[in-house]
Amino acid sequence: MSVSAELKEFLTNSERRNACCKESFAAGKAGEIYKERCPACRAAFTAGVFAGFGSITDPEKSFHLDMRLAAPLADKLAAILAEEGLEPRRYTLKGNKVRLYYKVSSAIGDFLTYIGASKFALAVMEKEVYNSVKFKENRDANAVIANLDRFATAAAEQRLNINILKECGALESLPEELQVTARLREEYPDMPLSELAQMFSPPISKSGLNHRLKRLGEEARKVKKQ
Repeated sequence: MSVSAELKEFLTNSERRNACCKESFAAGKAGEIYKERCPACRAAFTAGVFAGFGSITDPEKSFHLDMRLAAPLADKLAAILAEEGLEPRRYTLKGNKVRLYYKVSSAIGDFLTYIGASKFALAVMEKEVYNSVKFKENRDANAVIANLDRFATAAAEQRLNINILKECGALESLPEELQVTARLREEYPDMPLSELAQMFSPPISKSGLNHRLKRLGEEARKVKKQ
């Protein structure tokens, strides 16, 4: 099964508690304009549009997420995404069709997190971090790959946790030290913990930073359970 098919099946089978969100998802998948009744309807509608008209490449090969829509639907979706800080790139096609797309891995990861596909976002983010670190490092191949796998997975999970907290508005309610930790990890996604710990003012220990990142992970898990 392709990544696109797997993602669409996941979105279609995802449980949505509110009836209005189920209707919003169905409307988006059918190419219809939805009626917003609760704050979660927007994300459900966006997920539906992707399930009906979207595609995504395998992150192991390239980074590309695409939706080809009728102009009115594209205008509505583009407005929603822009308000959510996820403004897509746009290209006008023949026949009153519009293509909305992302080609940057971080934007794709944020979009996938927004529509509730966090495990797919993790795959994109992990690949992005892996590529970034691999590009900068030029050491013995076997030793580097082993370290990259561990670091890329940990860094990707940290960014995913931060994205979850941000999307749910929970990050702002956390202690200042955790907000600063989240901001610095986003600003320096591929920096080792020992170096990132020195970016704080005043600097903190590597173990102290690791403890804060674990606390962010715990808070993200609480949000997901809710």
